[in-house]
Formats: sequence, structure tokens, C-alpha cells
Amino acid sequence: MVNGQTRNEYRGTILSANSKLLLRGINIINLNSKSHTLSDIYGNFVVDYRFGDTLEFRHDHWETKLIYREKLKDSIFLNKKSIILEEVVITGNRHNTKIGDLKAIQMEKNKKGGIYYGGRPPIALLNPFGGKPITFFYELFSKNGRKARKMEENIKDTELESKIDSVFNINSIKKIVSIKDDEIMSFIEKYRPTAEQVKIWNTYDLYLYVQESYESFKKTNVK
Repeated sequence: MVNGQTRNEYRGTILSANSKLLLRGINIINLNSKSHTLSDIYGNFVVDYRFGDTLEFRHDHWETKLIYREKLKDSIFLNKKSIILEEVVITGNRHNTKIGDLKAIQMEKNKKGGIYYGGRPPIALLNPFGGKPITFFYELFSKNGRKARKMEENIKDTELESKIDSVFNINSIKKIVSIKDDEIMSFIEKYRPTAEQVKIWNTYDLYLYVQESYESFKKTNVK
């Protein structure tokens, strides 16, 4: 024991400096004793310290913070790094080009088939004063009208799937976990997120989802 000092427990909570989001998975390291721990799902942590020790708060998506014992507080606020997954952006652009091509094809087909409302005519066309009831019924009941609606639905589905692919793909996954090449397609198929999930995610949400999903994947794929 040095200078008769004993180790104590320091308890605290880690939050985002901008949104007050509770941060889990933050690595807390005592640089003097080399002991470390992770914050839980509520951002809480407990770490051993001795007066004069320095604690480091580290995470790939958050700026590293060093705090000396005399400056420790109950709440620790971290600033988010500016992270851009280049491959995700590139993938997204490629999908956007594909969707743009599909929409151009749809417009050309609709024009040739005499469809100007995508098979979904406004009720105003039935107005006896200046309306176009023939156009209304043609758009709604003709073969070309049905094809236009089907094509629109297919494009919407493609947009949703493309959004998922732009975020959850081989390149973005490999940036987060060390996964084998012969495992990754099985992992993607099994843990592919929904469009609703991806819609509200930020980069940190993706990071947590991939990490937690891969831990589950490894447990269920033990040979």
C-alpha cells in the first residue's frame, strides 16, 4: 500500500453532452491501476480509484475524456465524434441511382399507357363541371392503371430495402466487429433490421445493434 491509501469505489453516470442520452458501452479505464469497466444500459458505472488517479472514458464514437480524481462528478458528459461511414454513403448513392432509374422507367411507361396520375386519380376528376370522369375510371380500373400502382408499390419496397442495405452492409458491419468472411452473409440474413428500425437510427445505434447482434450470433453458432 502506498502512503496508506486504500482504493474506493467511484460511481457515476455517463451522458451525451448534447442530448442527455444515457451512454452504455463506454470503456472506463483507471490509467494508474489499469483496471477498467463498461457503463451499463443506463449509463451507470462503478470503478475502483485511489486519490490522485486519472480516469479515461473511451469509445469509438465518442470523444475520449480524461478526468482527475479531484474533478470527478456524479455525471460525466461526452461529446460525440463526427463519424462518417464512407462505404454507407457510397452504397446509398448507388441505390438512389437505381431507384431514380426505376422512377424514370415508370414515368415513361405511364405516359405511353395514358396514365397521368399513377393509377390513383383524384376524386375531383368525377366533378361534372370541368372534371374528367373517363380519365378517372381509366386510371382506376384499366390494366395500365393497375400496372402503374403495382410499379409504385415495388419502387416503395425497393426504397425501403435500399435504405436498410445502405446502413446494414458488409462494409459497415466489418467496421464495428471482427467477423469472418464465411460468417457475414449468414449474420446479415439472420439479423437484418427492419426499415422502421433503420429510420430512427444514428451511427451509435447501428454500432450497438451490430455489437449486440454479433454477440448473440456467436452464441447461437458455437460449433
